[in-house]
Amino acid sequence: MKKIVLFDLDGTLVDAGGCGCRAFVRTMEELYGITPKFEHTFISGRTDLDNFSLVYGLIKKGKKPSAAELKKMRAKYLELLPQEVQKSVRLKKYKLVPGVKKFLEVLAKDKDVVLGLGTGNLEQGAKLKLTPCGLDKFFALGGYGDDGHTREEMLQAAVKRAEKKFKTKFTPDQVFVIGDTHRDVIAAKNCGFHNAVLTTGFGEAQKIQRAAAELEARDFAKDFTSFCVWLGLKTDPKGVKRGSYIMPATAIEHVFFSRTGIDEDRLKMLRIKKYEDLESGTIM
Repeated sequence: MKKIVLFDLDGTLVDAGGCGCRAFVRTMEELYGITPKFEHTFISGRTDLDNFSLVYGLIKKGKKPSAAELKKMRAKYLELLPQEVQKSVRLKKYKLVPGVKKFLEVLAKDKDVVLGLGTGNLEQGAKLKLTPCGLDKFFALGGYGDDGHTREEMLQAAVKRAEKKFKTKFTPDQVFVIGDTHRDVIAAKNCGFHNAVLTTGFGEAQKIQRAAAELEARDFAKDFTSFCVWLGLKTDPKGVKRGSYIMPATAIEHVFFSRTGIDEDRLKMLRIKKYEDLESGTIM
């Protein structure tokens, strides 16, 4: 049975040295003459379309951009991004997430695995960011920031493209999402997809923990076997310590063995499909 593995880009595949954020700020400066002030966590884990709207609202006192304004911001951003990517490479601030290339090579050899991007980056922006490291060759399809304002729309678009390409219907249980922020986990769960998160990317540690992903890992080098077990490509080998990953079928057991100070909300998160079902609300 085929399965789709969708990778977020920034903080999951590569650390592009902040090139996207720099291009984003320059876009606002050149178009509107204002330098937007915000924390990186404000835009991480969102789609580019959503970020354009949010930051436009910051500099325009809550005003929403028109379709024409969004188109203008998109064009300017894609004009500036190549310069910022080159700058990150030149300053040696561009680097791969540890173990990711080997992991992708292994997955690419499995005839039952479909590799795709599930990134908030615009499609053209994603290709620009991946070109320096050559990882773009692994991804023939994906969901992108062009597909909507939400990560759910982006992930669902990726699955639809895979269904069209392979002429088959994929159930939610056949879709695996890997990201680095709580927003990646939330979107995957809201779509009913499997979810894993890297803890060394751009996400906030407390929110990642509360998001309660099926698998929490440092990177693909240190946790290579855990990812393979999570994807069902390997059986649980002797030597993998209990609690080093959280598997869907035994999530509660693993949490109790590997966590301290866990609260009732987080236990619920491991079982619910949508975060708004929590009495305490969302963690956005």
